[in-house]
Amino acid sequence: MKFIYQIGRFDRNYNQDLNFIYKKTLYPSPLSSISLKRYFNNNATLVLIYPVSIVYNENALQSLKDDPFAININANISDYLAYPKMILKHHPHNVGNEFLVVHSLGEYTVKKLNVKVDLEASYDDIVLEILLDMIERYLEKKNEKNEFYVDISSGHNIYVAALLEAVKHFSVFSQLMNWQNKDLRPNIYITFSDPILGSSATQYQIYIQPIEFKALFSSPVKKDDIDLGSGCRLSYRYFKDKEEIKKKLDEILNQFGIVFSAIKNNSPLALYHYGCHDLKEIIDILKRIIEDIEDKLSKDWKHSPNLSKDSYLKIILSLGFYAGIAEVLESNKIQKYGEEGVALNEIKEKFGSAGNSIYEIFNLHTHVSLSGYEIHNLQHGKGQENKTLIERACETWEKLGKYLLYEDETSDFNERNFLAHVGFERTVTEVRKMSDKLYVRYSPGEKTKKRIELCLKKYM
Repeated sequence: MKFIYQIGRFDRNYNQDLNFIYKKTLYPSPLSSISLKRYFNNNATLVLIYPVSIVYNENALQSLKDDPFAININANISDYLAYPKMILKHHPHNVGNEFLVVHSLGEYTVKKLNVKVDLEASYDDIVLEILLDMIERYLEKKNEKNEFYVDISSGHNIYVAALLEAVKHFSVFSQLMNWQNKDLRPNIYITFSDPILGSSATQYQIYIQPIEFKALFSSPVKKDDIDLGSGCRLSYRYFKDKEEIKKKLDEILNQFGIVFSAIKNNSPLALYHYGCHDLKEIIDILKRIIEDIEDKLSKDWKHSPNLSKDSYLKIILSLGFYAGIAEVLESNKIQKYGEEGVALNEIKEKFGSAGNSIYEIFNLHTHVSLSGYEIHNLQHGKGQENKTLIERACETWEKLGKYLLYEDETSDFNERNFLAHVGFERTVTEVRKMSDKLYVRYSPGEKTKKRIELCLKKYM
């Protein structure tokens, strides 16, 4: 699916066609994005972005006396800010297209209609308004190959800047969400035309330039943002009055921290121990969060709420990232183990084998050899009586420390050893032999679970 975004127009010449050209073909239209859509044989969704101030153009309203849209504005200007979409939906450029209303800033006067308004908006709120629209449309088509075209040929600086920043965050979000099938990461393009204002040209070339943004395997949130014992955690700060959302977000972000850190810190057994939320469950809470933010943004069109963009981005990007991780784990059948634990050979095959490792999906290539080396040592390293672990292990669960040289049964959980030995820390890891195969698990009980969880979140 193709999506095109452009800042909409309303001026005295807003509905007159201009001669836009792309690939030597003329596509007359009032906007370059409409011409681009025609080039795509209308097989694209065009979203026109209207700053809420767009109707307060006194010169346009005076010049367009017989224009139906201008007449509609004149008739409803007093109620406009209460329901801006009700008027803007009649903009003639919306025929066959869709639109988005964003906040504006500045003082506007329409003397003839005795209207004077002072609009206050946060740049960050405008970025969020555009970004959320992009994410919502993308989620509806996330199993398709999508292309996003951001046309910067029109609009004042603040809206163009917000549009460009929004598409940057969207690009990172969509990459974090698509690790298993990177081909589903959308292609993103900047489009623009030759200058129009002040130009003597009669035809205007359209240009398309691909752009790329880098998404790293790095957590958008840190321990204090998600820790259930922290009074400054994101869910509490922004959803404390919505208990159901807060509780679910706490649960999911906390689990994201554990799962992300287990992958980052090369601790594959932790993924089997803690498990992962269902992909649909993560997408559902993401959609609810987006809906809640949009409700906050649209409550007052005269003053935007000045939300904390960076904090909301942490939540949105983390949920998108968690969805991407969940898809990888589900596709590769990494599931929470039961009483039987997990075969050590399975961990080696899925994490420590070059060409077949889940770490390669996340571009964590050095993890492959490290985990493979550690598992090989566990399986084949000689211990007491010069025997390997599989030769010495019994059919009941025993602490790994029992079979290692220099064991110290009184030693406590050691974070450094946990991280250094790819999660196979000897005081919490248990092993047993079944059918000549080694199986591993973490010791049952809340104490062990809490120790490992705290370690993983500490080193996110």
